[in-house]
Amino acid sequence: MGTHPEPVGKSENEASVVEDALRKSGFRWTNQRALIVQEALATHVHFTADELLDLCREKDPKVSRATVYRTLSVLEDAGFVEGLDTGDGGRRFEHVLGHDHHDHMVCLMCEKIIEFRDDELERRQELAAKRIGFSIARHSLHLYGTCKQCLREQRKK
Repeated sequence: MGTHPEPVGKSENEASVVEDALRKSGFRWTNQRALIVQEALATHVHFTADELLDLCREKDPKVSRATVYRTLSVLEDAGFVEGLDTGDGGRRFEHVLGHDHHDHMVCLMCEKIIEFRDDELERRQELAAKRIGFSIARHSLHLYGTCKQCLREQRKK
């Protein structure tokens, strides 16, 4: 799992926003929870809870698996991270705070996740909601199938 550099201060500001929101919701802000949030916000790849746990344990070996899972659940419920079922029973996360909306295609063979945005799909979703008098608060679109590379490899067989 790799990370990409982020402008200095951005993840700290995001962590502060998350801390304020969690404190207002009654959650204790511990050093472990702060580290989990910091690591989740610092990565720009889709990560599993266990990958996040490994990242955190590099800095604090005492971080518990249960705290990582509970914190991810709280972050997802609050809309700071988004969970994505990979189609094989697995689950990956990405932080969405401060990021433009996008959707996902998930390869069921290699588990590659492809991010995309399609303005026409966005427009059609809004029209469908408007037609039935529905107000969208947020949405998530996940397409499951086979990526170009896996299709190519299948044809070779």
